[in-house]
Amino acid sequence: MWPVIISVLIHMTLLVIAGMIDLRENIKPLDVLSISFKDPAIEKKSISKKANPSKTKPRSAKSSKEQGRPVGDDSWREDTIDLGSADIKYVTYLIKIKKKIMEIWTYPQEAFENNEEGDVVVKLSIDADGSLAGVTLVSSSGSAHLDEAALRVVQQSAPYEPLPDIYNLSRLHVLASFDYKIMD
Repeated sequence: MWPVIISVLIHMTLLVIAGMIDLRENIKPLDVLSISFKDPAIEKKSISKKANPSKTKPRSAKSSKEQGRPVGDDSWREDTIDLGSADIKYVTYLIKIKKKIMEIWTYPQEAFENNEEGDVVVKLSIDADGSLAGVTLVSSSGSAHLDEAALRVVQQSAPYEPLPDIYNLSRLHVLASFDYKIMD
């Protein structure tokens, strides 16, 4: 009987010790899908090489504000910046835009079911009051589901915060790249 009791105690001690050791330190969690922003300046080169020209035709959802602006107005100022830019002037504002988009951005269900992946580059135009003047598809992923999802999330995130007065801009154009990847 003593050998059984000793064996049980030894096994229980080994189980307790094994439970204390975390062997998962070097294992990163498995991502089923990934959606991330990338710097569009880098991505445009690789996208234009592999994309079919018929699929990269710019589409746009413009408001009446973007379609026409005063031609002779010298006070009208605009600038274009990449969402991933590290320009000290814009970085704080760009982080706020990115955060607002990331709160509602999801992988489109239809694209996930069809294993569709790709990079979508869009240009969003933000007026000084923070309203979205328009969003344009700059480079297509080749998937209508992914393209429409990227355009839709930018529109649903509006309105954005007003442009800081120090920018002295009437409109800020922001290029954003949406990278849709399904991970194994």
